[in-house]
Parts: sequence; structure tokens; C-alpha cells
Amino acid sequence: MGLNIDQILLIIFGLILVVVMYFNRHRVKMEKFLFPLFYIVMYRTRLGLNAMDKYSKKYPRLLNFIGISSVVIGFIGMIFVFYTILLSSLNILSDPLKAEQGAKLLLPGIEFQGIRLSFFHWIISIFVLAIVHEFSHGLLARLHRVRVKSSGFAVLGIILPLFPAAFVEPDEKELGKKSKKAQLSMFAAGPFSNLLLAGLIFVVMFFFLNPFAGSLVESEGVIITNLDEEYPFYDTGVSLGENIIELNGITIKNVNEFLDEIKKIKPKDEVSIRTNHSIYTLIAAQHPKDKDRGYLGLNIGPESKDYKKSIIDKVGKFPISTFLWFNLLIYWMFLLNFFVGLINLFPIIITDGAKMLYVALSFFVKDEGRLKKTWTGINILCILLLLVNFLPSILKYIIKIL
Repeated sequence: MGLNIDQILLIIFGLILVVVMYFNRHRVKMEKFLFPLFYIVMYRTRLGLNAMDKYSKKYPRLLNFIGISSVVIGFIGMIFVFYTILLSSLNILSDPLKAEQGAKLLLPGIEFQGIRLSFFHWIISIFVLAIVHEFSHGLLARLHRVRVKSSGFAVLGIILPLFPAAFVEPDEKELGKKSKKAQLSMFAAGPFSNLLLAGLIFVVMFFFLNPFAGSLVESEGVIITNLDEEYPFYDTGVSLGENIIELNGITIKNVNEFLDEIKKIKPKDEVSIRTNHSIYTLIAAQHPKDKDRGYLGLNIGPESKDYKKSIIDKVGKFPISTFLWFNLLIYWMFLLNFFVGLINLFPIIITDGAKMLYVALSFFVKDEGRLKKTWTGINILCILLLLVNFLPSILKYIIKIL
């Protein structure tokens, strides 16, 4: 199975990072966590330290409020992500090869919801994510008068050095002397800032960018992109990628026409769908969110998209394609900030969630030996759950090779 251009660019980028760090190895530090499974290679600088000092002094009340909010949101997020990964793990163990289950690494060249992540979208999104995350840690550290010794760039390794990142390096002795509340706010600030940024980006996308982007293109045809095995259409034998031509005798030309017709269907109605492969007849189920609406259990998407001719005649193709490229960048920035913000709350040794958990457990477990054993046990459990979530994609990859 060959590499695509985005994966090749990722490899080149990784090699460049290795060379740069080698020739500046006096500034490089490695943190080992279950090495060689997890580790971080850090390249020390002093970038941003003056700005951290400046803004921590300028907005102390706002930052205190953010610190308290980040702790509350952080623990809610930790419970949510643990429950989600635990539930996913149990489903995977019951059927490891189930296609829609499991986790994937959001790396260049992979597809998510039918959209391929390009190298340039990925590297820009990671850069923004890392800067926001680590600057937030530094701000809260300086707010609580903890010295930040250095900042810089890093590479997170999960067996292989895959993920570029950023870091701030607080004085550990000073940090250990601060109150548990202060420590928690410093640890939670990074994930909170990523989730907050993801929320702001979502609002901008939903209300402004996506409607405008939709006005620039027109879609033709309707294809089936996903099926829910608990609902009627799954049992008809239909395949993903089939083109829907008619719904109950009505010709379907685009997604909007399909959605208009599907709204008319009630529970227990007989439904006929003609595709480019066959005709399928089924009885509609009750919609899980509206008992008065019928539900078939399928997701659809446009077969093809193109720029509207009227707009091309006015401005040309280049401004449209440029805007859509940046709109896609905003989409990836949202996804990466959201998922990384959440996974950083999952306690797996190197995450902020693991540090938050240690401080939280210290409220209840006073013996340091017992505290470390309890914390280590929870971390090992979480690592195993995470590895289980990657099991389907690993098995599928092995099967493709064989």
C-alpha cells in the first residue's frame, strides 16, 4: 500500500525535525514515560516568556476566573472522555473488526467523515493548537508566581516520533509548593483553552463560514455514506456508496431534495428507495429524537460538488478555491482542538489529565506510597483502554497487508 503525498510530506517534516534537534542537541531534553511507548523530545527556547509575564499581571481577575472554570470543565471532561472510551472499548472487544468502531490518529493523509486531512492543514492546526495550549499553561503559572524556566517546541512519540507540539517548563520545586487549587488550575488551563477555542471556532463555522461556503457550490446526486445497523435500511443488503435515484417514486437529484422527501415519512410507513444498483423496500422506524417522524438509519452525502457557474463568472475560480481551502483549515482546527483538548484530560501518564488526577487523589489518599500506586493503576487502565480503541484500525491494516 503506497504512501500519498501528505504522508510523504509528514515523513520529510519528521526527518527535518530530527536533523534540527541533532545539531542543536545542547538545547534538547527527553522526557521518558513508559519509554519507548511514550516519550517527549523537547527543544528549549525562551519564546513567549515575556508575554506570559505581561498578560498575567495585566488580567489577574480574568485569569483567576478562567483558572477556576478550567478545573471544573476539566474534571467534567475527564469523566466524559473516560466513560466514552470505556464504552467504546467494551463494544470493540465484542467485535474488534467492526468498521465504525475504534480510534484513528489524526495524521496527514487519513480521512475523517470522508474528508482527507492534508499535511498543510494538519501542521498549521497543530501549530495553533500547541501555542494556545502551552501559552495558557504559562499564563496560569505566572499568575500563581511560578517561574517558567523555558518554552519551546517538542515532538511527542507514541513508539515513533509522530506529533509536533509545544511546551512550557515551570519550576517544579516552586510548583510543588503552591496550593492544590493553584496546581489544578495550571494543569487544566491547557485543555480548557483548546476546548474553548474549539467552541469559538464552531460558532464561527456554523453561523458564518459554512453557510457562505455552501452558497459557493452546488451538489449533484446523493450517495449513501453510512448505515446504522440497528435500523431498517441496514438489513436490506444495500452497500455504502450506492447512488440514490428515487425515494417513494420521487426523483432525487441532490441532498436537499432527499431531505425534503424524508421529512414526509412517518413511523411504520412503507418506503421504497431506488439506487443505481437495486430497489429496496422497508418499513420506517420511529425517529430516536422525534416519535412522529420516520427513520431509516442512513447517512447521505452529495455525489459530486462544483463551484456555481454564476459566481465563477463574477470572481473566477481562484478566490473561491482559496476561501474553501481556508474554510477547510478552520474545520480541521476545530476538530483537532476539540479532540486533543478532550484526550489531554484522559489520564495516561503524560497528559494534563494525569497530573490533575494525581492532585485530586491527594485530597483523599494521604499516604504517598498508596497515592502513587493508585494513580499508576488508574493510568495503566486508561492506557490499556486507549490501546483497545486502536485495535480495529491495527487489525484492518494488518489484514490489508496480508
